[in-house]
Amino acid sequence: MANFKLFDYVDNRGVNDFKEWSKGLEKKDLAKLNSKLDSLQKEPSLPPQLLAGPLGGLPIYKLRINGNVALRPMLCKGPVNMGEEFTLLFGAEEKDRKLIPADAVKRADDRRQEVVQNPTQRRCPHERVSR
Repeated sequence: MANFKLFDYVDNRGVNDFKEWSKGLEKKDLAKLNSKLDSLQKEPSLPPQLLAGPLGGLPIYKLRINGNVALRPMLCKGPVNMGEEFTLLFGAEEKDRKLIPADAVKRADDRRQEVVQNPTQRRCPHERVSR
């Protein structure tokens, strides 16, 4: 089975928001994020304890990464080639079983809809951050 492709959301200024969020992570948390993204590319049907969703009745998923901070990147399948790709939409965290920010799922879905409307302008191939 071929690897799934990963894409990052790009805002209306051309900024790769997911990359910027990733740059702010501690080295150990960033390594865990990269490891989980590698796993997701190889095996897109991760178990629910690692990839939870759909959330709130929307086609949004959260990747569960535990460490110093409970990282919860928000993503969607596709939305262009549903069986071949994921788009990383929003970087969130979780504390006491609550997402930070509280509207992370809605913000991720708003971004997903932007990507659906204009996939060539609103996303780019995933840019891996490492230190």
